[in-house]
Amino acid sequence: MADQSAMEEAAPLLGGSSPTTKRRSRWQAAAAVAATLGVVALSRGGRTVEPRTTMEDALPPSTVDLIQPVKGAKPLQMGHFGKWTVMASTRQRMDETADALWWGMNMLERFRDYDADPAFPSYSYLGPTGCSVVQRRWMSLKHQPADDEMHIVWNSGNQERNTATVNGRTLSLSAEEVFSSIHDLHVQTALTDNQFSGQKVGVFDVTGIERAVWGARDNLRKFGWPYRLLKGVGVIQDHNAKKKRETDLYIVRTLTPDGKIIETTAVAANSQVAKDAFSRVEKDESLRYPVKLPAWQFGSTSCGSDTPYIFCGKPRFNEKLFITQTNAETSDYTAGWPYWEGQTGTIGDDGLVNITRSAHTHVASTDPIRDALFLRKWLKHEPLTDFPDSDDEAWVALPLEQADGVSKYTNHYVHLSKPSGLSAELPRGQGELSLSDFEGFVRFLREQQGGLDWNHYDPFLDEHVGIEGCHSQIAAVSSTLLAMHGDGVPMLTRRELVADDPGRKEERFSVFFDLPASTYAF
Repeated sequence: MADQSAMEEAAPLLGGSSPTTKRRSRWQAAAAVAATLGVVALSRGGRTVEPRTTMEDALPPSTVDLIQPVKGAKPLQMGHFGKWTVMASTRQRMDETADALWWGMNMLERFRDYDADPAFPSYSYLGPTGCSVVQRRWMSLKHQPADDEMHIVWNSGNQERNTATVNGRTLSLSAEEVFSSIHDLHVQTALTDNQFSGQKVGVFDVTGIERAVWGARDNLRKFGWPYRLLKGVGVIQDHNAKKKRETDLYIVRTLTPDGKIIETTAVAANSQVAKDAFSRVEKDESLRYPVKLPAWQFGSTSCGSDTPYIFCGKPRFNEKLFITQTNAETSDYTAGWPYWEGQTGTIGDDGLVNITRSAHTHVASTDPIRDALFLRKWLKHEPLTDFPDSDDEAWVALPLEQADGVSKYTNHYVHLSKPSGLSAELPRGQGELSLSDFEGFVRFLREQQGGLDWNHYDPFLDEHVGIEGCHSQIAAVSSTLLAMHGDGVPMLTRRELVADDPGRKEERFSVFFDLPASTYAF
């Protein structure tokens, strides 16, 4: 059976118009922002959009007694990575995606209703989970379940066709048709380079790649999800290390029914199963990813940063949870550490669990540098000297301030790339869809009804990444958002009561903005 799997994995793929009326000022005073992050959509000149005139757009009645923002805008500092939200074109695909993430990627499902599952960390401050036209499933990665979520959202509007003139031709497409076409393109190109291959979400498994291999095999059998094994280079970004290191990076790439590529990466292949699976996979030197190992290990760093592979000493991240989920005794995953330099161990071979956390958000863009400069202007970032910008690629390292119990902070990496290759074939004889066509289509839809500034939530805004700020930084964040708005950045805002306890008189605020070229939303 192992030989058969190894032979299978040597195969390429396993499984398979501009508005002309100047809009009015939506909110009349810049100082209205301050402590409420929901009040950020201010007016600015030069943008031509079609204003709404209904009573639904009544202005806030007062800006009295709001805390004034601090002077001067600073880049936004993230508290921690929050979530990826991915679209599902149908309810069936939403359920399949959530079930496969649970079954093959060991994500836990979370609930808004405390009575449904009162056991932490399944329950959290979740917003609305569904209605007649919108439904969602809330999943979490296991390393830090309170963060690192993945939301799968179905909206009935995903099956409605929208018409737009893009690059000199008229396209009539629903979101379902767009993502089905992209899915078929990924299969056709065996999950390698094409116009949309740069759009991926990436998780890192601190325990090694074997469980991603097993899970991908399971999801192929149970759900028909294709997958591919790749090997690249991990460039370790240890801020305590005396020198930079490069190591083998093991990658399991799989595909959802709506064309979303999900990558699991690791720097170790511990079991013989994993070693056999990757034995025929050649290293692709062009697949170079930054890897922030110390913040991703739930091990003590007392033995120093010169050996930042896997565990460095006895694991100390939620040991009881780890043992429970792996059905392994303590000795099973501490004996024989570390794994590098020829040493061996079992790391819970008798238990199937992968402890993953968010690592990379890959964004396909026709202008990666423009998008990268936007992020670097408005979000606090760190330099990545190992990854210089090029015409086709740029990386942005976003430090997350919240400690995870191991390191003072960790990083989330945004990878912007301009892929080449085949375009997607559209239905009903509409020709092909390139990345440029896709960006133009989404941008056209997003700018209708006044755009984000007028609370227009287009069908593709459900594809976004969520990053949570620190509560103590509300005034600073507000000041930055004001500066962004004054710089011409469209923004959509949301506010809601804290979901589990509305009586607390506290509110949650969120702000949507997108990248200028790719249209991918934050």
